[in-house]
Amino acid sequence: MKNYTKIIKNLKALDIKASFEQIKSSKEKNIKVGTYKISKEISPYNLYLYLFSRFNKPNGLLSLVRNEDSDQLFHWHYSLHYEEVNIQIMCTTYRIEVVAPINLIASTEECIIFLKQLVKDLQSYKQKASKVRNNIENWEMLVNPFARIQKQINILTHEMESLKIQIPNFQHSHTSGEKLPIDEFSKWSKLTEELSAKSYSVRCLVPVYIETFINFIIQILAKQELKDNEELFEKYIREQIHLKIQSLDDKCIGFIAPIDWSDDICTKVHTIFNKRNDLLHGNFKIKDLKYGDVGFVEKMPLFKKLSSFKEDILNLELSTGKSDTTIQEIEDAQMFMMFVLIHLEQPIAHELKDMLESNTLGWNKKTKRFGILFNNDFVEYHI
Repeated sequence: MKNYTKIIKNLKALDIKASFEQIKSSKEKNIKVGTYKISKEISPYNLYLYLFSRFNKPNGLLSLVRNEDSDQLFHWHYSLHYEEVNIQIMCTTYRIEVVAPINLIASTEECIIFLKQLVKDLQSYKQKASKVRNNIENWEMLVNPFARIQKQINILTHEMESLKIQIPNFQHSHTSGEKLPIDEFSKWSKLTEELSAKSYSVRCLVPVYIETFINFIIQILAKQELKDNEELFEKYIREQIHLKIQSLDDKCIGFIAPIDWSDDICTKVHTIFNKRNDLLHGNFKIKDLKYGDVGFVEKMPLFKKLSSFKEDILNLELSTGKSDTTIQEIEDAQMFMMFVLIHLEQPIAHELKDMLESNTLGWNKKTKRFGILFNNDFVEYHI
């Protein structure tokens, strides 16, 4: 294994002007360099800890021009000097990139060895590293459950709209004498069944969508005394949905008024949850499952009303999966969410809305707070 001890010992971090001149000189001397991309073998956290402990803050051009937020192509950049050449070490969201003369580092494998030896040298700067480590905020990266389920509902509703457009205008009557167009009927039947299945899936998700929204508010805005009492907090989280909603102003900060459960939009939400119990628990309610009437003389049916193939299939497939009903329930759920948000102080409502829409939440155990860690569109860059 190649030993980089001498090189590491003699590395220096020049100021930006000297570093620029060194890079310019290297190009004039036609020094060949390689670019190495490391994705998993090295911890950016540990590498940065070493570089900062030894050389202080990043001195590379990309660090000097970065904005102070996490939405960057490159998060940090060190420009290091060894004898007459430069070694550039940069970090993006998904990888570390190193640009170095090939006479020093000739391959990705050698680059990994070099970086590992850098990190190992951290023990030479223990005291400084301890101070640096104390100034680093540590966050746990969280999946946003609300954003995840909202995305799933958006995908399914988009697919439902696409299916509705594809369904042919199938018309057929038992009494018309017309021949049944098999291909058209098969396409119509298949698309109708698929639409019904997706509609049913969304209807099952809507109550979860609403309750995730309420639980999200509680996690973010619950009063500190409630958060500090794990038993009471869990008890509140597990309460029935209508009790949780009516207690929000008492259990959480930021509410300017209680939620009026008698409001029309709350009544609609209550109905959604009542239907949820039937959908998710497979309740067998005859009045909700009925789609027609028929009499029998022994095994001979006596239809009380003549229908058509289309009507029969529609009744069978859409009795629990009507797309219009599903879309209405989604709209009611979103209206309810807006209704809850307007009961919050405006700055808190705005911040909460941003967090609800963020895919990348963070939890700081030390300060006991949530935050938005990254933009929803992760930036990736290739050179």
